Amino acid sequence: MPKVKQTRQELLTHLEDTIGFLEVSSAAFDSGKTGEAKRLAVSVRVLLHDTKNSKSLLGLLGWKGGHSFLNSANPYDRKNLMSHHGLVGLRVSSGSGASYHAPLADGSSNRAYKFVKFPDWWNEVVIADKKKQKFNRRELVLALSNKDGGAHVDPELDEAYANLSRDNTIGWISHDGTSEEPVIDVEKFSARQIAYELLESIKRMKEKHGAA
Repeated sequence: MPKVKQTRQELLTHLEDTIGFLEVSSAAFDSGKTGEAKRLAVSVRVLLHDTKNSKSLLGLLGWKGGHSFLNSANPYDRKNLMSHHGLVGLRVSSGSGASYHAPLADGSSNRAYKFVKFPDWWNEVVIADKKKQKFNRRELVLALSNKDGGAHVDPELDEAYANLSRDNTIGWISHDGTSEEPVIDVEKFSARQIAYELLESIKRMKEKHGAA
């Protein structure tokens, strides 16, 4: 069938819609609905992931290659024998144990926030577990969106991602004074921080292009 090319204004409308999706899901995640990480991943994929058959929204706008992206992750040190979760921290509460948290714009942390080129941001190792399985932003986003309930549920998961998300191969254990539980959802909290980074990056892009 004949196809009609979408106008630039239509692409910008899609951008505003997708920003809205990210903001709504981010607010829901922050209120405790961690399952929203899956929808965050879908929106990130729409904005950034290119394939042979589909183009990313930021790519269609010409914004992906020519702009820098906010990097809030602690760098991965291959010499460190401990597991690495560079995008998120651990928060310990008296009586309720430990949990991950997305720092967002937390100025009290020692993170050196900086802007980097897209390939460096998208492909940076942000998680390395006890088995030395490594994950970058792209792999986390696509696992959540394509296989683990975002836009599709795959009957089988990649072993490394299944180990990370189901078997706590990061290895942290929470003690609440009476029992021990694994600290879970590192991949979901990482997706929340990725969404924050991307939203901040898009704000700068919009200002540069007069689309704020």
